[in-house]
Amino acid sequence: MPFKPIAAIVLAAGTSSRYQGANKLLLPFKGSTVIRNTVQAAHDAGIAHLVVVTGHERERIEAELRTLPVTFVHNSHYLEGEMLSSVKAGLAYLEGSDVQAAFITPGDQPLLPAWLFRRMRQAFEQGCGAIIAPKFGERRGHPVLIGRQWWPAARALPEGAQMRALLRDHPQAVAHILVNTDAVLLDVDTPEAYRQALERSRSER
Repeated sequence: MPFKPIAAIVLAAGTSSRYQGANKLLLPFKGSTVIRNTVQAAHDAGIAHLVVVTGHERERIEAELRTLPVTFVHNSHYLEGEMLSSVKAGLAYLEGSDVQAAFITPGDQPLLPAWLFRRMRQAFEQGCGAIIAPKFGERRGHPVLIGRQWWPAARALPEGAQMRALLRDHPQAVAHILVNTDAVLLDVDTPEAYRQALERSRSER
C-alpha cells in the first residue's frame, strides 16, 4: 500500500526571547545552523511536503533554507499568537492539499534524527493512532504527527492554548512511540541548552 502524503510543519517564527537577543534558529550547529539541521532531518526521512512557518527575521530564515525544497508560510501574528498561531498557519496552508497528516516540529530541535520521523510515519500508516507522539521515559516530546481528521480541532484551539491541550483532551486518539533518545525533549531555548546540544552533537560523531 502506498504511503499517504505526509507533511512536516517546522515552526520558525519565534523571537527567541529567552535567548538574550540572538536568533537561536540561526546559531551554528553541525556545520550549518539549528534550523537547517531540524529541517534536514525531516527531509532526510523522505517527508516530501516541508512547510516552514516564518515570522521574526523571516528573510534570514528563508535565506538559510533557500537550497532545501521547502515552502515558506509567513505568520503575521507571530508576536502575539505564540506557537499555536504558527501551527494554525501551517495547517491552514495545507488544508487544500492531499496531505493526510502533518508533523508539528519546533525549529529549535536540531538533534532530532531522521529515523524518528520514519518510525512515527510507519506507526501512522499502520493505524496505530490518528495522533502519534514520541515518549522518552514518562515525558512526551516532539515532533507530534497529527492526522488530518484532527486538524479542525487543532485550528479551533482558543488563543493562549497550547497544542498539548489537544492531546490531553483526546487521549483515545493518541499513540505514543517509546524512544531511547531524549532528543525529543531537547531544544535550544537558552544559551545553556544550546551548549548542551553542541556537546551532545560532538559526542555522537
